[in-house]
Amino acid sequence: MHILKLEGIHKIKAPNKVNILSNVSFEVKEGEILVLSGDQDAGVSTLIRGILGLENFDSGKLLFSGPKLGDLTVNRPTIGVIFQDYALFPNLSILENVKLALKGRKQEIEQQALASLKLLGLDGFSEKYPEALGIEDRFRVTLARAIAPEPRLLVLSEPFNQLRGMYKHDLIVETKRCLKQAGIAALVETSDKAVALSISDRLAVFHKGYLQQIDSPQNIYQRPSNSYVANFFGKRNELLATATSDGFYTSFGFIDDERSKVFNNKVKILFRPEEVKVKKGLRQALIGTVRQCSFYGDHQQVTLEDDMGKSILVKSSPNKVFALGSNVFFTLRSFKVEDAF
Repeated sequence: MHILKLEGIHKIKAPNKVNILSNVSFEVKEGEILVLSGDQDAGVSTLIRGILGLENFDSGKLLFSGPKLGDLTVNRPTIGVIFQDYALFPNLSILENVKLALKGRKQEIEQQALASLKLLGLDGFSEKYPEALGIEDRFRVTLARAIAPEPRLLVLSEPFNQLRGMYKHDLIVETKRCLKQAGIAALVETSDKAVALSISDRLAVFHKGYLQQIDSPQNIYQRPSNSYVANFFGKRNELLATATSDGFYTSFGFIDDERSKVFNNKVKILFRPEEVKVKKGLRQALIGTVRQCSFYGDHQQVTLEDDMGKSILVKSSPNKVFALGSNVFFTLRSFKVEDAF
């Protein structure tokens, strides 16, 4: 069952009548974490503002589940919100900050706020003030305050932007755990590709106001619907090749593959940098010249060129040594094939 459903949402920016959102339709299911991601002009921020009632759409339907379903002017159910500035009150204790989000009897509010802090591992911090906490614990307080009223839907707008390094990774994992434990559906806006892939149950990619693809993060990354989605999460290599009866001829060498039989003439060979396997010998291998090598700690990114100057990216072990100008043999662990034209 869905918590929120959008049907044919349009938004036009005056006076130039530029499409901000074009025929956007999707739903948020109960208990799922749906991430909305895209570049700066993707329209995601406008979409979030419209869902929160801070901005009007020009047309389309915004439907919330419940005894009554409405349109653009519906009364929204309880929605929690986390913005990237966290908005904690410095003159209030941690417990008082969380209690602000609650209504009811004083004793019940106290118990509910303490339970929310405990869920985030903050039960010993209730009397402290925000300035005494590090940025990671201020985020935890903000999350505790947002989930304390048990909203049906939690909207998070660029929530991890202030976090860095392992703190960021750990809090992404912790946020997902808490949302699942509380059974709260979440709609996350982020332009951070790592956040989008790691926290989502489903991921929606937008480009210039159009929804390009919505699917699991695994399918978005491994089976993108188009080249924009493919390259949004890091460059995907693309080689032009000629199909024969027993394989594909590329500018880096020959690929023996039976799929060539179903293609005629020119095709595109598509693969990620991590799908390249560097080899020691030439046996059934492709060959390229090392033009650049960048070290990232846990891996290296190597640029290989063919004789015509066409380049591909390779993700390799940090322990391998690549000399600029040297030739490297490689094979493809897996790849996709598409008609070139």
